[in-house]
Amino acid sequence: MEEPLFFIGGPIKGGGDWQSACCVEISRNIADFCAAVPCRYSLNHRLYPYKVGERFFDRQLPWERYYLNQAAHKGCVIFWLPTESVEYPRNDGFPYAMDTRGELGEWRGRLMYDKELKVVIGAEKDFPGRDVMSRNFSEALGAPFPVYDTLEETVAEAVTLSRRPTI
Repeated sequence: MEEPLFFIGGPIKGGGDWQSACCVEISRNIADFCAAVPCRYSLNHRLYPYKVGERFFDRQLPWERYYLNQAAHKGCVIFWLPTESVEYPRNDGFPYAMDTRGELGEWRGRLMYDKELKVVIGAEKDFPGRDVMSRNFSEALGAPFPVYDTLEETVAEAVTLSRRPTI
């Protein structure tokens, strides 16, 4: 069996290094996996040695779209929404988690038409708009859509979904 692929989606600028914690948490739940992490790590980051080249993509957006689609079918897309970092907030004048909110809207639409896609969302309790997001997903999908409270719960559900056979 091929290892599941997890796409690690969520705020990068101003979110802290939660992506590393997510990969560690996945490794606590499943031995062999691949993760697509859309961060540009420096040479001294602990995940940098695991980086695979992006030689097939000339821009990040096509890379992200490819691996989001792969993960939704062959693993799971994990969206984690931490509150904005107090120590390292976003400082470029743009709203925190702006890109992630757009991605969530796209994936809500995709799930409306393909309920077999594997997507999990978790958010810290104080993440702005968490309740609205949860209600929007539930309304659009016609059933309660859980938004998990902790990264650990979010990853556990993603691992469970990654094991579900694709139709």
